[in-house]
Formats: sequence, C-alpha cells, structure tokens
Amino acid sequence: MLEVVVAVPLILIGLGSAWRSLADPIPAEGAGDRLLVAVHQASKAGFWFAFGGFFLAYGLFEHPEGIRWFALLPVGMAALRLATALLLSRR
Repeated sequence: MLEVVVAVPLILIGLGSAWRSLADPIPAEGAGDRLLVAVHQASKAGFWFAFGGFFLAYGLFEHPEGIRWFALLPVGMAALRLATALLLSRR
C-alpha cells in the first residue's frame, strides 16, 4: 500500500513535466536540435513515469521479484537525458 502512495505523486510529477514540456516549446534551429530537445524533454517525463511505475508495480504485484529489472528504466531515462544534454551543449 505504501508503494502505491509513493507512486501516485511520482506519476503526477511526470504528468506535470510532460504538460510543461508540451506547453512551452523550446525553439530550436535545425531538425537535429529539435530531435535532441524532444528526446531530452521526453526522457525527463519518462524518468518520473518509470520511477512511479516501478513503485506502482512493486506495490500491486504479489511477487515483485520478477520486476526488479524495472528499476533500471529510470536509470536509462536519466542516462538518455544526460546524453542529450551533452549533445545539445556541444552544438
């Protein structure tokens, strides 16, 4: 039950992050820059969704040992965001 209580605010943060990303588009010059900005913003929202989804799945499954790999999704989203930030900073 505690996992579900933790998951709900994390998923709401993900919704707020996605909403802000869609509401305030960042102007980019080329198609490559636009792609990098889109991936950067999507990975920001995806991090919160994956983090909240991990807690939600951990709280709802009876045997959560099978979904331990799901904890790597937020790490992957953070790495993707870092990679796109580095690529954007070099342009």
